[in-house]
Amino acid sequence: MRTTTTVQPRRFSFWAPDFSRSVTVGVDTSESAYHAFEWAARHAWSLRTDLQVYLADPGDTTVQRVLERLPMLTAHFRPSGDDPVAALVRASDSSATLVLGCKGEQHRSLGLGSLVLPVLRRARCGVVVVRGRPPAIRGEYGWITAAVGGCEDPVVLRRAVELCRTRRASLRLLHVHPPAQHGVAVPRDEAAVRRAVLFLRTTAPELTPEVLVESRHPHEALASLDSDIVVVGRGGQNDGVGLITRAALYHASCPVLVARPEPLHDDRVMP
Repeated sequence: MRTTTTVQPRRFSFWAPDFSRSVTVGVDTSESAYHAFEWAARHAWSLRTDLQVYLADPGDTTVQRVLERLPMLTAHFRPSGDDPVAALVRASDSSATLVLGCKGEQHRSLGLGSLVLPVLRRARCGVVVVRGRPPAIRGEYGWITAAVGGCEDPVVLRRAVELCRTRRASLRLLHVHPPAQHGVAVPRDEAAVRRAVLFLRTTAPELTPEVLVESRHPHEALASLDSDIVVVGRGGQNDGVGLITRAALYHASCPVLVARPEPLHDDRVMP
């Protein structure tokens, strides 16, 4: 028999049986993790769903201050144990979104936290890495940006549309191509942008996207976005992420959602 331990009535428990639409967040004692927790709590609140919290330190009470500002949000706590990557990957099986901070308690300087790429490679749901400017993390810009130009554009666009509808935000399409090098220009993929616009006309006719085509290096374009979140595909390089995704994880001025295709979903093929 499954038992549930309630910390506070209707708000906190250590487990629950069904998290198919929930938001999951991993929290250690780093400042970045608390930003991720606050982002995840607000996101779960906006979706009217539960929040799963995997704590590196089960005795950490800092997260309670965030939950006090969201009195109707139900949060369930569980220790992440000695192998937080495995714990979070298991949680991704039954979660809609997995949320991480960009740096952990063992990696507070430049670069990414040690958990981000290992979790991202194995997660079976979309992963949000919370980073960037405070107004972006708080969702103050009112823009959702979808990075287009790859084979994963349909799932990227769907996730961006979901966020726009949930947050009542505007949609921006971003296509980045590198500038000329050694006198050789790289042509823009205009067809990818047209396909994205046509896809949105049939799937989200209420949204009229702003189209931004950047002839810059990806890290430069992503570091200057005034957006609440940028949605990217995972890509397919050897380390599990593509060039645009890696640039976003390291340099984006806002949280990054790495969208994952859902095999059981009847994906509409872009024309």
